[in-house]
Amino acid sequence: MSRRGLLLIAAVALLVRVLWAVEIFGDDGPAGLTMQVLLGDERAYDGMARGFAGGGPTRDRAFYQEPLYAWLVSLVYRAAPPTPLSDPRATVIAPETAHAVVLVVQHLLGALTALLVALLGARVGGRRTGLLAGLLAATCGPAVFHESMLLKSALGLLVTTVALLAWLSLLESADPDRADDPPAPGPAPRRPLRGRALVLGAVLGVGILLRGNLYLLLGLVLLSLLPAWRRRPRESLLACAWMLGVVAVLLLPVTLHNLSKGDVVLTTYQSGSNAALGMPDHDDVRLGITYAPLRAGRGDAMYEEEDAVSLAEAGAGRALSSREVSAWWWDEWRRRVAARPGVFAGRFGLKALSTFHGDEIPDVKDWQFVRGSVPWLASPLTDFSIVGPLALVGALLLPWRRRRGLAVVRGALLMVMVSLALFYVMGRYRLSAAPALWILAAATLDQALAAWRRGGGARLVWTGLVLGCAVLGTWVWTGGLALRPDVRGHAGFQVSWSNYATVEAHLAGRAETAEEARRHRDLGVLAARRSVEQAPLFPAGRSTLVRLLDLSMPGLPPRADEAWAEAWRLLFVLEGDRTGIDVTERVEGSLAAVQDGTLQLLTRPSRPGADARTAPGRAFACRRLVQDLKAPADQALALSLIDLALALEPDDAVTHVQRGQVLRRLDRLPEAIAAYRRGAALGADSGELHNNLGNALLELGDAPGAVIHFELALERLPGHATILANLARARDAAR
Repeated sequence: MSRRGLLLIAAVALLVRVLWAVEIFGDDGPAGLTMQVLLGDERAYDGMARGFAGGGPTRDRAFYQEPLYAWLVSLVYRAAPPTPLSDPRATVIAPETAHAVVLVVQHLLGALTALLVALLGARVGGRRTGLLAGLLAATCGPAVFHESMLLKSALGLLVTTVALLAWLSLLESADPDRADDPPAPGPAPRRPLRGRALVLGAVLGVGILLRGNLYLLLGLVLLSLLPAWRRRPRESLLACAWMLGVVAVLLLPVTLHNLSKGDVVLTTYQSGSNAALGMPDHDDVRLGITYAPLRAGRGDAMYEEEDAVSLAEAGAGRALSSREVSAWWWDEWRRRVAARPGVFAGRFGLKALSTFHGDEIPDVKDWQFVRGSVPWLASPLTDFSIVGPLALVGALLLPWRRRRGLAVVRGALLMVMVSLALFYVMGRYRLSAAPALWILAAATLDQALAAWRRGGGARLVWTGLVLGCAVLGTWVWTGGLALRPDVRGHAGFQVSWSNYATVEAHLAGRAETAEEARRHRDLGVLAARRSVEQAPLFPAGRSTLVRLLDLSMPGLPPRADEAWAEAWRLLFVLEGDRTGIDVTERVEGSLAAVQDGTLQLLTRPSRPGADARTAPGRAFACRRLVQDLKAPADQALALSLIDLALALEPDDAVTHVQRGQVLRRLDRLPEAIAAYRRGAALGADSGELHNNLGNALLELGDAPGAVIHFELALERLPGHATILANLARARDAAR
């Protein structure tokens, strides 16, 4: 690559990122607001980074996610500490100076990656290939999009590109007689392998601590050295040993941490649950391509590890170590594959094909949803719509013999294809293939240009292939040929609208006036309803809608009647999921019909595994319904619903307190007192709880006990008139 070409790529990359930042962070619409907060895995990495910055990860298990990115972010947090979180389990986190610093660094890393892709492309296919590949990387919308989130995507892309450069250098040194370029006169020089092996081992070790699928790349690197063993067996063997030794040294701190928790886990233990997510119990081949939470309505990253462990332990009937949790999920994956081998084969093929497909499979933040705010960066050429088909042509038709560079990029592509096919697809997971895609696409264009100059039949063939890729890519870009029917169009953005509704709920909670809170709440309700309209059976959108309708503050009453109705519809959807009965046509019917349908489904048996998957959402809906079931005639239904919630979540303090309230209305005071006390033992500690417990004790004649709880209630709600009156009554009765 010439210096002028590299300067052009750097200038374009930086300009694109500056314009993107101005555009997206100046947008106060749904896309802009969603991009301006931390959601999902961003919130999970933020939590890990806060733990590292505070002195170390506060975990009682092995690492579930690779820790290196969070540790690097924690270095920024130590220099510019973020504000402590008032709610450690907050779904939405407002950005701060530390986050802005991280994002700026990631954009710079993105520009550096474009330069390295150009250098690698030049070594693979020449200067023109390098220039084209670098420009594709510099202007790639999904890459810029992922650099704007607190995710490891940008750093992982850089490390992957460096690893490919180091791998190519090692291969050329291991067997210079088979280099891509024509050999120079005389014997080929014997280049030392140790230094290059050490560098590659260091890069791969760092990469594994960012993304576990680089274990696959490590295996490919070792296999690629097999031909060199015949000519330089001792040096090749030592190079492998040095490389593996450096990888082991870099992984050692994480392995030791895991061992200190009693877990024999090399790095992380999430592979088993990730594999099971990509092979659900369903005959539809298209399901399992993308992420679906282990439990309905719990797609937030904060629940992922908790649900993976609890479901595995429930299935095994005992407590499990982290290694055993992963092994249990791998056994579940094998069971599902054995039960549906044809479905597995279809899913495997579709997920592998997604490596070349233009759609960015929806994530917590979705490029398809955001790209409308930056139309100048959202073209078929600036995503993977045309690049993917061009890369597929290059992977299949470009020379296969004596081309080390092409072997390296094909190996990188294979690594991503296998990892996606075994697990599931998201845009940021496919991004690992981007360097290979850019280079193969550029090499295909370069080959077409060369064929055009030569003329003859090759000109027609390569021109036809390029035009075909352009037509196919444009069709994909406009919404055609989707791998999943819900990736684009009317049913494509239910997750995005639900997440935007969550952002508006966060802004409503931070509002300083009732009017401002009302505006944000109403916008959130509209967004949640839009999510529900696009996917009526999507529980996350419905539960978000219920929470928004219940949102209140002084001067802003809740929209309780609407929340009540939506809670019934949520429970109806989840009961349909549990029993396997399709309720799509009935869920938007009259409330009376929804209530009758729900009560009928409550008596039906569950599908295998559906109880555990739907439990949290059903428990939430039951609690919300019981909240408004206060009439004497409704208490039998209220007790059955709260008992169901308690069966689903037996250690939930709020549920025990609610059960106490229902039992008190039924005049079953001893049971009510026991329920209140159980809730308090599990962590409930509100003024309302102690006031209710005091009233129940007073009604049973235990005035001294009532006095104690009324005093505790008054400590939590100082000056509360009703509690003061109750305390006076209890003291009079105790005399």
